[in-house]
Amino acid sequence: MNLDTLFGYFDHHLLRTTASRVRVARHLKSGMVQRLQRSKFQILVRHLGRHSRFYREKFREHGIQPNKVRCHADLGGFFTTSDDLRQRPIEDFLCGRPEFGFETTGTSMGVNKRVYFSYSEMVEYGRDGAVGLWNLGLRPDDVVADGFDYSFWNAPFTAFYTIQAMRAFHVIGAFVEPREFYERVRVYKPTVIMGVPTHMVRVTEVAEQDGVWPVKFLLLGGENLSERTRRYIESVWKAKVYLSYGQTEAFGANGIECPDKGGYHVSDLSLVTDIDQPDEEGYGEMVYSTLNRTVMPMLRYRSADITRWATDGPCNCLLKFTPRLAKIVGRSDELINCSMGNISPYWFEEILRDIPQVTDDWQVVVRRGDRDDRIEMHLELRPGESAADVQNHVFANIQERFPDCWRYYTKKFFEFDFQFHEPHSLAGGRKLRRLIDARTRSWND
Repeated sequence: MNLDTLFGYFDHHLLRTTASRVRVARHLKSGMVQRLQRSKFQILVRHLGRHSRFYREKFREHGIQPNKVRCHADLGGFFTTSDDLRQRPIEDFLCGRPEFGFETTGTSMGVNKRVYFSYSEMVEYGRDGAVGLWNLGLRPDDVVADGFDYSFWNAPFTAFYTIQAMRAFHVIGAFVEPREFYERVRVYKPTVIMGVPTHMVRVTEVAEQDGVWPVKFLLLGGENLSERTRRYIESVWKAKVYLSYGQTEAFGANGIECPDKGGYHVSDLSLVTDIDQPDEEGYGEMVYSTLNRTVMPMLRYRSADITRWATDGPCNCLLKFTPRLAKIVGRSDELINCSMGNISPYWFEEILRDIPQVTDDWQVVVRRGDRDDRIEMHLELRPGESAADVQNHVFANIQERFPDCWRYYTKKFFEFDFQFHEPHSLAGGRKLRRLIDARTRSWND
């Protein structure tokens, strides 16, 4: 049996149901997974060479012969980028008839990227995701409520097809006002709750006042979540909070945490994932290729997300055969070089993580000052708290956690401007853009 036949048999016979995937996952060896991954990757490249106008052109430009490509390294300096998706006609990427379309949210606004799928591809992603949720404790007799925004976004449909694969009961609460979401879904007493962190924090504030019910766990995705916020949600619901990670280009299914919370497990049977140009700590840009797509596959796609492989040893959960990505520390389009240093959202999460007087919604804008850069910190101050105390705590944390940055500040290389706001006033859209460089370009597009 050749590899193409083996991979087809594996996908279409052994992995038809969630239960069969769980059984197979318990016994998979890394060597077999790698062989299947290589086979699927080779099929992907040949498929794109035959059916995609964009990839045919790029293969010719880069001297790539699809039949000779075995891994990412064989593609040399070729990558697919977000600019490609924005600037080229969508038809150049299509390899088959699309049946569903989504738009990316991203952190840089402007022209949204469109990504197309077939129904069968979304069903396949659902079966894959169901294994990750089984690993967290979801079962067919559970009731799941989701609070995702259904407009143009893929995340709710990632959840939808995953819950469908599990055959669990699904309550679609969607992205309604937090109190309405709480009051309407509590009638169903969901045992699992899914949603976006910022929205679920608001729902949790209502639950803290009006009471909770038994919940197995909460699964959040769509944006980063600070560990302080995770602890707060867990303390109210008396349940674990897990994170999923994804991008629309990969149907929102790049990875999911396991009970150990040691990083995002990535399915090597769905993705080929690499860290491009890692620094001395292993951090670099994640790039990936999608293996279970025929309508609009992505080949060596630049995610713009900065991460590294998890380094805290092997995991013993059901997904132990898959590698783990560490938490995303920022995006390449949100890394700003300024007088404060090479700053990223991670910096400010560290600076603010033990300052309870402010909420977890914050935004930093870098502007030109009179002489040097001005770091404009927009923070939401809780009622009755002191702005002066917050400023002093911020300075103490910078001095302790980023001593080089503190030295630059004492030498007056840059200045701070603190601006305080009412709680819940900064987040105006689905995602709050954390870090903005207002020195050279408009950021309100």
